[in-house]
Amino acid sequence: MLAIAGCGDDRVQPDHMSLPGEVFQVNPDPDPEVMSWAGCLDAVTQCLEGGGTVRTCTTEASCRPQCVAALERALEGASGREAELDAFESVFVVPDAVCRPVERAAP
Repeated sequence: MLAIAGCGDDRVQPDHMSLPGEVFQVNPDPDPEVMSWAGCLDAVTQCLEGGGTVRTCTTEASCRPQCVAALERALEGASGREAELDAFESVFVVPDAVCRPVERAAP
């Protein structure tokens, strides 16, 4: 499946042909671990943007229980939003983070 996305000048173009575009290939069979991880990151991000804290936004309803437990351990002694965000990144985002899915080679 292919998706075409246009970007550029936000004014309406008479021929719509002057917008630059990107072609993305969509994987029809995505890795379930990657999808779960992405869903967790999305849910936490939306909650944080709504004013929540890392501690209250990272729940077992949106993230895997073992990841929530790993974050709780990483949050020990963390004080303040920046420290909480650093702990979250260390568990979910940085390369080799315990809850970041392992990248597999494309078939």
